Amino acid sequence: MVVGEVRPDATATMIGAGCVQSAGVLKGEIEKPQLARQCVRDALERAQESANADIVNVYLSVTGEHIYGETNVGSYRLPDDETLIDEEHLITAREKAEHLDLAPDRIVINRELGGYSIDGRPPSPMPEGLSGRTVDVNCHIIHGMMTRLQNSLQCVIDVPLEVGCMVFAPLATAMRVLKRAQKESGALVIDIGGGTTDYICYKAGEIVTCGCIPAGGRTINRDITVVTGHSVSMEAAEALKCREGNASGDTKDRSLALYRTDTGLHDVAIARGELNQIIQDRLRDILERVRRRVPEELWRNNGLEVYLSGGTSLMRGLEGLATSIFHTNVHGCSGPLAEEDNTYLNDPRYFTAVGLIRYAQKYEDEAARAMGRPVWLEWLRKIFFHSK
Repeated sequence: MVVGEVRPDATATMIGAGCVQSAGVLKGEIEKPQLARQCVRDALERAQESANADIVNVYLSVTGEHIYGETNVGSYRLPDDETLIDEEHLITAREKAEHLDLAPDRIVINRELGGYSIDGRPPSPMPEGLSGRTVDVNCHIIHGMMTRLQNSLQCVIDVPLEVGCMVFAPLATAMRVLKRAQKESGALVIDIGGGTTDYICYKAGEIVTCGCIPAGGRTINRDITVVTGHSVSMEAAEALKCREGNASGDTKDRSLALYRTDTGLHDVAIARGELNQIIQDRLRDILERVRRRVPEELWRNNGLEVYLSGGTSLMRGLEGLATSIFHTNVHGCSGPLAEEDNTYLNDPRYFTAVGLIRYAQKYEDEAARAMGRPVWLEWLRKIFFHSK
């Protein structure tokens, strides 16, 4: 849980955070409500103490395999006696783009508008006043299963906290990782967490695709326990993976990687080559699944660059493995902050939570403009929560 403050000068900053070990959540979704709810309460207590603030309302990031996005196009043809684009024409096109017929069991989480295209010309954010015959606009609509999203909402509401807005996790991550120029030129953000791998792809400033792969760092840990015949615990697997593993390392290395329990009564050993192979196989599978979900034409002529985020992005050798899969520039993370630095701003494990601050700033600015109020009047403290 991250506490952010949006200041009157339009800058956003963190003023506190609360972090606890996740429990009761499996692959981004609530599995054991009581455990998950206690995690939220513990994070809430730490965040309030850190920020010296009472938290009531939160922005909630959500994820899960059931969530995905699709682009809908809204078109409006001007009457024959009109050629000048005005606000009403844009509103009509936008309303058509934002409407998508969904199954009764699915609900919209976020809508992200692209630019307006006039008579097929390159998109423009504000074409009002231009001459044209047809207005087109894209809207990327992100939706998920109602019941699964309700589980996440109910978990937070029962704390009790009010949920002001739900945000698909990679949308928030991109707010932290990418600048506008990167979204324009083409960027794929891959956030590899403990239980899920979330991704979002931009081209020409608009979302092309986004979604969730139900596998992450803890999946690698389970692979290690299974391959070793369950002689390695999940705790030992995590330690071996982080301390000894290498996603681009030698899979023929027969030297032993060792793990000793805190009591020193039991040692675990595994060949480094075997450990590397397990890590590589799982991460390769995850990254290749993401690659297949991005339109193939975007990979041609270096059309995309890849940006890694999430706790598992700190895995040694991951950038090299990703480069061999995507054949483009891959940007890793700078690594976690020092223990005494509690800002989390440069730690990839918290990029989604930090990105929620910037998402909320954008959300509040747009809401203020829509209601005709000066943006500086919307200066509020906002609270943000993310769990994977």
